[in-house]
Amino acid sequence: MKIGVISDTHDQQKMIIETIRIFNIEKADLVIHCGDWVSPFSAARFRDLNCSIKGIFGNNDGDKKAHRERNKFIEYHDEKMELEIGGRKVFVVHGDDGKVVHDAISSGKYDAVFSGHTHVPHVKKMGDTLWVNPGSLVDGTYDEVSGMSIAFYSTGDNSAIIQRLGGG
Repeated sequence: MKIGVISDTHDQQKMIIETIRIFNIEKADLVIHCGDWVSPFSAARFRDLNCSIKGIFGNNDGDKKAHRERNKFIEYHDEKMELEIGGRKVFVVHGDDGKVVHDAISSGKYDAVFSGHTHVPHVKKMGDTLWVNPGSLVDGTYDEVSGMSIAFYSTGDNSAIIQRLGGG
């Protein structure tokens, strides 16, 4: 399965639309959002995906009840989500509590851990666990961030790639 991974969209309307276009072109089987959608109206844009979307909330999502009421097509979880997809065990967390991220990685229970929060994209193999941070749709948030990005995860070989988006 090809899984699109996104995080920290922060109401970036034009980039959300562009990202949905990419996920559809690449024929993602599922999209996972690692939190910081921010406003429910921005999350509503994901209605145009050609696949299901599941996500968690981050530290900037405000009115979670409004998210759930306005965007019933999204399978929302609170701060963490455990999934079995394509024969792989995946843990999803926003990442504002780094201890939770590192505990999940070092637990050995998961094939992959997806997190966001830092806006710094990376794919790292830590022991037997793949750690994926897709980055953000906000350009230049910190010195370490140049450009916007998403990730694609393959359950077949437990691998991921970062895909840079316009601007960096």
